[in-house]
Amino acid sequence: MKKPTFRLVAEAFTLVELLVVAAIVAIVVALLTPAMDNRPIKAPINHCLNNLRQVGLALQMFADDNNGQFPPQVSITNGGSLEFISSTSPALHFQTLSNYLVRNWRVFWCPADGAKQPLTTNGVLTDRNVCYFLSVDAAPRRPHVISAGDRNLELAGQAVRPGLFALTTNAAVRWTRELHAKQTGRQCGNVLFTDGHVETLRENLSAAVQRQGLATNQLVFP
Repeated sequence: MKKPTFRLVAEAFTLVELLVVAAIVAIVVALLTPAMDNRPIKAPINHCLNNLRQVGLALQMFADDNNGQFPPQVSITNGGSLEFISSTSPALHFQTLSNYLVRNWRVFWCPADGAKQPLTTNGVLTDRNVCYFLSVDAAPRRPHVISAGDRNLELAGQAVRPGLFALTTNAAVRWTRELHAKQTGRQCGNVLFTDGHVETLRENLSAAVQRQGLATNQLVFP
């Protein structure tokens, strides 16, 4: 008796089936692309937020060890930076926090800031390695006062220059497009308040300035 034989028949996709598969693939790619693009866009600004949180924690620990005062209110002889205010260098104030940051100098650098460079060794911190301004008037007992933040501020259309800047209650300050606009599509910046919390602000920057309760808040820009 002759045994039956079996043949495997390979059936090709029809043109219609290929078009349907291609359409499904295109839809899946379209759905996934925005989610994938958002990750690198959000990364730099979130990195800066985390940096400022660490700075805020270091400032709080410093204040706990120095009678409720931040470095600009404490003399150099006692580990602060009071005498450095006239030098208008935020790096000199930030360097006093070394004992509370385990010399992690990259905390003061934001990856969105192409004009600055991180300090990769435990050397001397300079303004070239700092992307944030610092208040010399902020104190823990004033929770709504701006303590530090991204340096891309402008006043009346002009970018704030390095040095000491007097932030008054009625100052028409805004963010420039220098740092986060390319990643977020908007002019914004991060701000650290004296109670330790950090916010990403856009149009409500002026409201935050008025909420401080200070006629003038002196900020040192790198």
